[in-house]
Formats: sequence, C-alpha cells, structure tokens
Amino acid sequence: MQIGRKNRAAGWPPDCAFRQQPQRFARRVNAQTQGRLRRAQGQPVPAGTSARTLARLQELVVTHDANQLVVLGDFWHGLDGLTPALLDAVARFGERIPTVLILGNHDRRIHPPGLPLQAIRGTLPLGPLTAGHEPPPPGTPGFTLAGHWHPAVLIGSRAGDRLRRPCFVRYPHALVLPAFGGLTGALTLRRSDLAHQNAEVAVLGDGSVHWLPR
Repeated sequence: MQIGRKNRAAGWPPDCAFRQQPQRFARRVNAQTQGRLRRAQGQPVPAGTSARTLARLQELVVTHDANQLVVLGDFWHGLDGLTPALLDAVARFGERIPTVLILGNHDRRIHPPGLPLQAIRGTLPLGPLTAGHEPPPPGTPGFTLAGHWHPAVLIGSRAGDRLRRPCFVRYPHALVLPAFGGLTGALTLRRSDLAHQNAEVAVLGDGSVHWLPR
C-alpha cells in the first residue's frame, strides 16, 4: 500500500498483490461552501474551496488510474452549506468518478438523496482491508483504513520553532488518514502517547511523506 504524497490520499502501487480494483482513499473532504459559512461569521476565507477540493480529488484519481474513489466519511459539514451550486458540482463529480462514501458522523443526518454517490453506513470490506470512518478499538482483527480524527502532530525545529503538521497514524490494526479538504481543522496528537500505543507517524511534507522516529 502507498500512503500520501502531497495531496493526502492513499492507494495501491503497481506491485501490490491486491489490485482487482485500484482504489483511492480520502477522508474528511468537507465538500461544501465553507468559505460562505465563515465569511458570514466575519472570517476571511477565499471562495472556491470546495471546487478546488473536488478538482484535486479528480486529478488524483485520473493520475493513478483508479477505478473508484472511497471517501472515509465527513464529506459534508453542515446543512447551511448544501447550496444548489455545490450539489450540482458534486453530482457532476460523481458522474465522472465512481465514488463510495462511507457516511461519517457529519454525513449521517444530512447526506442529500439522489446524488450519484454510493453511500454506505458502517464499513466496507476491500479484500484484506476494511474501510471505515472511525478507527476500530485496539486488537480488532484485520487492518482498517479510517478517518474521523484528521490527525496532526507537533514537530520541533533546530531553531526552536514548533510546527503542526497533518499526519498519517499507523497502528498495528489501522491506518488513520489526515483530512483531505481545506479548513477542516486538526486533532493534535501527542507523539509520546502514540509511541506508547505502538503507533507510527508519517507527516505530510512538500510533495512527500516522512516517517518520524518513535
């Protein structure tokens, strides 16, 4: 399995044994008019965030010749953002890119009917893997790709600065992906806690993914 690159997705490399249907994975897309919502609250946010997010997703799918996109939940954020323009853009995206949406906690109450997305409650078996929204408890059999947290860690520099970077978190039983869309926030995890949980961390850099020492 290949994780990351700059655009924060996970998928299958050419030499992976399980490749009946090449997949791309993304989590917490928050495809909606977040700029509109935050501008209404007096926060300066550039327009077109959702359009850029959908364009990045489509570029990844086409570049990696994937047959299907699997979204690990939290595609939507709130009812106020479900504008006709956004729903039309998502419908056109779903017609071009076969997409499975595993409904996250933000999606379950507000997912609009009639869109060309395959919405799933619960988990989706994918060969030796399971795709889900929330990471399963430690000790769960198999290996799950999950979202929900939009994790990040703090990294110190030689100059004494501390940077917060989105990250992948790999447990023995699960891989938690960082958020894909913009303006999603992040849950900052303590690296010492992750080490005690036998977890490894990979941060997103400029066009690459870097595994951190424990």
